[in-house]
Amino acid sequence: MDWNALIAPLARYTLLAAVVTVGTAYLVFRSGLPLLVLAGTGVILVVLGAGEAGAAPASGFGQAEEMDMAGLTEGMEMLPGSSSDYSLRAKLLFYGLGLVVWNVVGLAVLLR
Repeated sequence: MDWNALIAPLARYTLLAAVVTVGTAYLVFRSGLPLLVLAGTGVILVVLGAGEAGAAPASGFGQAEEMDMAGLTEGMEMLPGSSSDYSLRAKLLFYGLGLVVWNVVGLAVLLR
């Protein structure tokens, strides 16, 4: 597993995008309700990013690679690095994780 390939989407979606989203909600509303809604949205995005509609058969994946059918195998990988753009699943997973973590931090600040 290439851990370096995880650093860019982690920084972009979990840190930057999630902090901007949660920070904006915190500064605009200054209450816990928007943060709870964002935390619920983050949980849903984590489930959508980590879940699969169904398991892809290994034989079909290998056969598609051998036949140079890149369109069929493009969205199957979870980790970025084989394509220039990050997969939608990785974006949803990292952004959802960021929303959950930063909302917990925001709620802890509000409850302090």
